[in-house]
Order: sequence, then C-alpha cells, then structure tokens
Amino acid sequence: MLITVEGLVIAERNYGENDKFIDVLTAEYGAVEICVKGARKLTGRNNASTQLFSYAKFCYSKRGENYYLNSSEPVRVFYELRFDMKKLALAEYFAEVAKYCATTGQSAKDIMSLLLNSLHLLSKDLRSCEFLKSVFEMRLMSEIGMLPQLIGCRDCYRYEDVELFFMTDRACLLCGEHFSERGFEENEYHIKLTPSVFQSLQFICLAEMKRIFNFKLGEDSLRLLNEITEKYLLTRLSRGFKTLDFYTDICKTDL
Repeated sequence: MLITVEGLVIAERNYGENDKFIDVLTAEYGAVEICVKGARKLTGRNNASTQLFSYAKFCYSKRGENYYLNSSEPVRVFYELRFDMKKLALAEYFAEVAKYCATTGQSAKDIMSLLLNSLHLLSKDLRSCEFLKSVFEMRLMSEIGMLPQLIGCRDCYRYEDVELFFMTDRACLLCGEHFSERGFEENEYHIKLTPSVFQSLQFICLAEMKRIFNFKLGEDSLRLLNEITEKYLLTRLSRGFKTLDFYTDICKTDL
C-alpha cells in the first residue's frame, strides 16, 4: 500500500554507498523515517525533495520494518538557510527538538505549523534568530502539553504591581512575597521577570498560532526572554541538544 503525505525533512543520514534515511515530519503521522534508494547519486530523481529542510509531497510504502520512498515532489525548499551559518544552525536546532518531541504515529499538526512558520520567517529574514528561538521554544513546550502556569503567582494569582519570578523547574510563577516566603533565591532556574517579558510569555503560549510572532521586544528584554525559554525547554525535557551547543558557539563568535 502506498502512503502519500506532505512533510518536512528534519534529519538525514547516509546508508550504504548511495542510499540514505530521512526523517520526515508530517502533520498526520508525526516523524516518519523513510529510506531513499539512490539518494546520494548526482542523478537521483528525488534529490531536491529529500535534502534537509525540504518540504515536499512524499509517496512511500512499507516493506518489512522499513518505509521506502517511491516518489516525491518538492513544494518548498528552504535553501536560503544554507547561506547563513547562524540561521542554518538555528534551523537544525529547531529540527532536532521537533524530532525529539514529535511522536511517531500521532498527529503533529501544530508542531509542523510552528516549525514551517519559523523556518519561513528565518529564511526570509523577517524576524531575528533570537526572537524566533524564544517563540519556537516556548510555543513548542505548550503544544506538547508542557504549558507553564502563567496566569499570575501560583499562590495568590497576583500579577499587577508585584515582582514576578518564573520558576523554570516548577513551571509556574511566584510573586516576590511568596518567592521570599518559600526561601527561594534568584538563580538560573528562578528568574525575575520584567512586565514586557511576562506579557510576551503569555502571548507566545496562549495566542492563536498564526499570531504568535506578532509582537516586539527591546534588546534587553529579548535577551531575558531567550534565557527563560531555553532554560525552560531544557529543564522540562531533561536533556541537552548538540545543535543548540553549536548554535550557541556560533553566536559567541558573532560578538
């Protein structure tokens, strides 16, 4: 039986002399691993569709325990990303995290939408890398069931005219009073918010998907937002990502 679906190539690895496996993120089936025969030949008919960050229509079938590509047709190839190392590194980070979070055999419609929109804005230079990184990290956590409590302080629900601390290890907010009462100290896991960053976190997590990129932050606020969203993602997933380490190293060289 042939399966036809649109998807985005989020990983690839060589196999044998001419073949390779690709991981394709699909809205219907999550991340699907597909073997592409002859993919590494210069004359391979599926070359354009099966490279990293190609969004295409794939037709494949199952033989034994593996899926094999029958044909493909490119829809959008984010080739522009290859011209900027920082953008490429960030896109690879997005792809690695999406692959980890997408469950094979289950719908990944929202993850797919988030990733495609992020890559489009990144490739067209419509938003900064730092902005897109924060939005992607926080919204992804929300979409996979790790939405933090962002109404206000977890104990008293206040949020106006009070200090607020984002507790990345507890997925909640605490006001300054209850933060001190519980004996917490400000550190890399307990981060003091500014009003603009608090509002940005709420917007990213709770706005409609098509609107989540429609806000602005100053440089200092964006730096704080980046610190929070990265720490939250790594803490909740309980792991690191090599692509994030590479992206961070590239950012350091830009300073």
